[in-house]
Amino acid sequence: MRKGRVRWLFAGSVAAIAVAVALSASAYGSSKAGKILVDGTTETVTNIDPAGNYDYGTATVDYLIFNRLLAAGPGKNLTPHPELATKCSSVGNLKTWACTLRKGVKFSNGDSFTSTDVKFSFDRTIAINDPSGISSLITNLASTTTSGPYKVVFHLKHPQSTWLQVLTTTAGSMIVDHKVYPANKLQSSTSPQVGTGPYILKSYNPGQQAVFTVNPHYWGPKPKNAGVIINYYKDSSTMKLALTKGEIDMAYDQFSPTDLTSLKKSSSVKVYIGAGAGIRYLVMDVGKQATKLGVPTGKLAVRQAIAYLMPRQTIASRVYHGQVSPLYSMVAKGLPGHIDAFKTLYGAKPSVAKARAVLKKAHVKTPLKFTIWYTPTHYGAASADEYAEIQRALNASKLFNVTLKSAEWAGYVNTLGTTKGVFQLGWFPDYVDGEDYINPFYPKGQFLSNGYNSAKMNKLALKEEGAKSTKARLKIIKQEQMLAAKNVPLIPYWQNHMVAVARKNVGGVTSTLDPTYIMRFWLLSK
Repeated sequence: MRKGRVRWLFAGSVAAIAVAVALSASAYGSSKAGKILVDGTTETVTNIDPAGNYDYGTATVDYLIFNRLLAAGPGKNLTPHPELATKCSSVGNLKTWACTLRKGVKFSNGDSFTSTDVKFSFDRTIAINDPSGISSLITNLASTTTSGPYKVVFHLKHPQSTWLQVLTTTAGSMIVDHKVYPANKLQSSTSPQVGTGPYILKSYNPGQQAVFTVNPHYWGPKPKNAGVIINYYKDSSTMKLALTKGEIDMAYDQFSPTDLTSLKKSSSVKVYIGAGAGIRYLVMDVGKQATKLGVPTGKLAVRQAIAYLMPRQTIASRVYHGQVSPLYSMVAKGLPGHIDAFKTLYGAKPSVAKARAVLKKAHVKTPLKFTIWYTPTHYGAASADEYAEIQRALNASKLFNVTLKSAEWAGYVNTLGTTKGVFQLGWFPDYVDGEDYINPFYPKGQFLSNGYNSAKMNKLALKEEGAKSTKARLKIIKQEQMLAAKNVPLIPYWQNHMVAVARKNVGGVTSTLDPTYIMRFWLLSK
């Protein structure tokens, strides 16, 4: 659902967040609707049902249709604040959290929103447990109960001081109408999607176009446009041409480095650069799983050797023209607690001598032959060049004989760790906290399923989640980063900014460029 980001606000307090937001009908009914805004993207959509996705392209769609219990952003307001909930707080300890819900909210079909819908939505996401879904983000949730129509209580398995942060994510924006959605299976993307958000999904043609109209039942401020159309493109160059010709009003996040450089020189559009914490990383299967798939990364020395050879600077400069920055930790630079763990252990630049030495010490015979997988369009058109540089660096060392293979996202995402042992992935934050760059990847139950399981990491993760102060949490996050770099099941290598390009008659773009990485179309005018 982001690169040198310096804005981050999270007090780490266990005090209640109780910020009431008064939004009367007259407050949002007076605003005049503008024109329909047409956006372009090279992102893809998995399943629009919020229980069935965990990717940026689909989350972008869901934010238009559904609301979260709490919100983060826009701008510098990154502490969790009210959306569908008006107040959330810990009840006696960090294992129980209660939320008071906003009254008078209706779904887009006119049904009333109540605590029944919240409980139903969380329960079904856990029950469905879709491999492409968000359920892995709420594995700490033991049960959800209600107390009347406007109060819901979350009972956790173990203390978690960042639970309010979780409620700002797509895990907290998955509130669906219990009268419409099936309890144990996903709703088709082409079926009606019923939410409480600012728009209604009028039509959806997979891979081509999604059309949104303004939700007449929306409880919040009226969108600053009359609707949104998202056009899906197969490549950056086609999208760039559509933008410069005026066929679309804006696009963001997935331009190739060459196209973005060209757009910066165009007189018809404006390029906006915002804070970001999106990252790219290489995943390696470890242990028995690696052996089963025939990749050598089950051996620690092999993973360490690859870490010594990662060409971060070359990728950032040669492939991305300086539009990304080298990254030496899974925790994005700019987040409190970030340390350059990989730079500390493996150096700032590639070292063939150190890679050779670690393999020799472990009595590993070279060259090691294996395949690295990447997806050619999901993470942008530069992925092929990016992985060509990684292949070149590994093979030039004479220690590896790497081949590259690629697959489009639909056939890629559900085979990671099962038929693909070494592969590309990217990440944007669910919530702007270092925890969100550690817990989804390393502790037991992480979504990668790459065979990594460290008792020490599992213990640190539980300790970090239950820490009662920011200082204590950040100290543990630093320890986790060093352990992750030492065990090296993943290798982070670059971090980016949030980028949007719009024609000059589009307003409000800067208001939604922040570390949460949410494109809030309802704030944009035309």
